[in-house]
Amino acid sequence: MADIPSGTKFSAIPASNDDTNLRSAQINALTPLYTVDDLKGSINPSVAVTGTEISFEYSEIYNTSASPATGNLTNDLTDANLGIVQKIYHNAGTEPTVPAGWVLLGSGTYTTSALNVIYAEWCGGTRVEYWIVGEA
Repeated sequence: MADIPSGTKFSAIPASNDDTNLRSAQINALTPLYTVDDLKGSINPSVAVTGTEISFEYSEIYNTSASPATGNLTNDLTDANLGIVQKIYHNAGTEPTVPAGWVLLGSGTYTTSALNVIYAEWCGGTRVEYWIVGEA
């Protein structure tokens, strides 16, 4: 998989063209050529992690339904990216505390001693909007 640099521009070039035919004054012999497969391969899918410190740099799923978190939630907003929504499996005898910048959306409530799924999205600054759902 190619490591595609940030800010790389792409144009559609038929697969029937070989590298020699693709070169121009703006695309020289030293300019790398990327394929659609390279682009697809550079997209990071969600990663499974454990813990209660929630970050928003990459898409992550915290804990599992079989092994949910039990502690209070904290966050690390270093290098946070807009549009990242984190999924957190949680089950405890008391509702976890969340950082001061977190804002609950909707009417979802935490159910103690049951599996809760908390979704959290960083919105800029210290604001994180979150909502809670439970199993039906």
